[in-house]
Amino acid sequence: MADVFNGPIPGESLTAEPGNYPWEQPPLHADPMDALEWHMEQLTDENITDNVLGMMDLGVPVSVVADTMLSSAIMNGIHSVDVKMLLKPVMHTQLKALADVAGIDYKEYLSDYDDKDEMAKFKRQKYIAAKLKMQAATGGKPKDKGDMLEADVAEMLMDEPQEEMAPEAETMAPEQGIMAKEQM
Repeated sequence: MADVFNGPIPGESLTAEPGNYPWEQPPLHADPMDALEWHMEQLTDENITDNVLGMMDLGVPVSVVADTMLSSAIMNGIHSVDVKMLLKPVMHTQLKALADVAGIDYKEYLSDYDDKDEMAKFKRQKYIAAKLKMQAATGGKPKDKGDMLEADVAEMLMDEPQEEMAPEAETMAPEQGIMAKEQM
């Protein structure tokens, strides 16, 4: 059992010495153009580019990748939040162009997924899991010009034992939910 008396005291964070974290210091780049140049240099690094393209190939939307990169730069003290807001559309466009050059079929926003039902969401999750498994099997190196072979992913999906999909909404009786009226 956790000791409830060893937790932080309310207001304790306000007594810590300010300036202990990178985001509490002046940013490395206050000018948005300098910050953009820094991000473009980061995208020329082969490891970063491979990771970014791999995430988009797995189905992570471009907007999420751009937001994550910019938020990470804020946490590391590279630029401020207002610079992030100015750079987000530019980074979004740059990442789309990068994915287009690499031949990756990507989604721009989370709303582009049409997971209207649980089965569509389940199929997408299985597809992403199969792609991850394929990437691990090939040592992280795609087999065909930077793109995974869809036939290989489909084959892996067929090889896996089919588990029964029972969404919670279908298995739960209507009177069992938290908002159900009490039967008297």
